[in-house]
Amino acid sequence: MDLIGLIDSIKLPVEIPLLLHPVTVHFAIAIPVIVMLLEIVNLFTKRKCVGVISTLLLLLAFGVYFAAVMTGKHDGSETFSLLNADGKAELKEHKMLGIYLLYGIGALFILRLIVAAFQGMLAKLFFIIVLAVFLGFVFKQGKEGGELVYTYGANVKAVSAMDDKIIDLEDKLQSCKSSLNTQTTSSSSSSTATTLSSSSEASSSSIQTSVAQEKSSSSAKSQTSSSQATSSSQSSSAENLMQKAQKALGQIKGMASSAQEAVSSALQQ
Repeated sequence: MDLIGLIDSIKLPVEIPLLLHPVTVHFAIAIPVIVMLLEIVNLFTKRKCVGVISTLLLLLAFGVYFAAVMTGKHDGSETFSLLNADGKAELKEHKMLGIYLLYGIGALFILRLIVAAFQGMLAKLFFIIVLAVFLGFVFKQGKEGGELVYTYGANVKAVSAMDDKIIDLEDKLQSCKSSLNTQTTSSSSSSTATTLSSSSEASSSSIQTSVAQEKSSSSAKSQTSSSQATSSSQSSSAENLMQKAQKALGQIKGMASSAQEAVSSALQQ
């Protein structure tokens, strides 16, 4: 079993109150800072009691860190389902770093006992450097915890209520969009049908206009042909009359010439 799984497998026999984690983490940050200040002062005072207090504070810090991890597990399980994907990933990293800090504070306690046995300046400096690195990770853990609360709203009741309202509004908005798409589809279908009916009416009217035009043109042609037939019949009648007049005129001329011949013959006798 790995180090993370070992802490996760621990089950406390008592019920942990909700939102106790913020109380414990304040002590988890403050105690190592106090130990750092005491160690720096002890470089110059070189008092044994200061080293003893520093060692006892580290032992107290181990208990505080254990409480912080346990309360963090409980609070995290309550808020995990309410976080988004980024918030869940941030919470997992926060939990892992907290477990590593628990092991780190235990290692610092053991290292402080070793330094107390040597009582050398270099050993004290080495312990201060290691403690400073540890404090850097502690501050990083505190920053990530603040982001979980203020950015992702972990275990914030108002934010959880607001998330519920946002989810409800998103559902209503989605339903409105669906109904709007349905109305748009029906209106587009009706407009298409109206357009088709208008085009069919326009086509029928154009066809009727074409038929009327063809009828008028055919009637005009028939009138033209009838007028042409009438004029041709009139011209043929005039030609017949002229021919008859010419025949009558020829007959008259023949009768006149015969009369002149008769008169001239009578005068000679």
